[in-house]
Amino acid sequence: MKKIIMLIILMITANSFAQDSIVNYLDYKGNIVKKNNAYSVETIVKKDSVWQHTRYYNGGKLNEKRFFKSKKRIEPIGISYSFSLKGDLIEVKSFDSNSELTGKYKSWFYNKKTNVEGMYSKGAKVGIWKYYHFNGVLATKQYYNKGKLMKNVFYDETGQKIDADLIAYKAASFNGGGIEKFWERIKDIHNRIRFQINGIILLNFDVDIDGDITNVHIPTNIPKNLSDRLKSYFENIKGWSPAIKMNRRVPFNITYRLNFRVRFTE
Repeated sequence: MKKIIMLIILMITANSFAQDSIVNYLDYKGNIVKKNNAYSVETIVKKDSVWQHTRYYNGGKLNEKRFFKSKKRIEPIGISYSFSLKGDLIEVKSFDSNSELTGKYKSWFYNKKTNVEGMYSKGAKVGIWKYYHFNGVLATKQYYNKGKLMKNVFYDETGQKIDADLIAYKAASFNGGGIEKFWERIKDIHNRIRFQINGIILLNFDVDIDGDITNVHIPTNIPKNLSDRLKSYFENIKGWSPAIKMNRRVPFNITYRLNFRVRFTE
């Protein structure tokens, strides 16, 4: 009888755990895929009255940690953390009980210098928001009153105050055109690299403020020889002009799917 009771308890516990914890394998866009095609792994676990959503990059490093009111990624609550592929903290923000941004916001560039810092109240920007150049020097100060922008002040990369018009955002370009020009530039990469590959290779990289490709990362498991060739190939591509955001040259990150077919020719 005791064995039967214990078995029932174990079955109830296992079932309860299964209901309160979920594991999803995701592609780089966040869509659920099979394990073999995963760019990241997401765990969803119930913590008291909220659900903790944690994502890990392929390889185990923490990608983000957030809390929501349900299993779905809607109605965020509490503190949200985001991390780079190198494991560095790149963003912290908070949500109140109404899922509106609240309190201090801060983000960092991949060189660990501050990117943006400011305050939210009931989802609106308040007080002074500061945007920094990549070198750590203050670039733009914005003064807000209950979400309404009242004033802009701009500084160059040496810290000198300047007169300028606000450029909220200007997209990056490649050889004077859009990002499509870059895809056109690398469409025959399999001929340049001289490898034949079966499947998809994911490639992640940053374009820095000078337009150079850096921090090339390949989350797909491929031979080191091929990985080194791909990194070298991309790092030597020239022609990018960086994005402009809040009157600053800023680096931007790209994840790209290389459609190859992994059978060596050597």
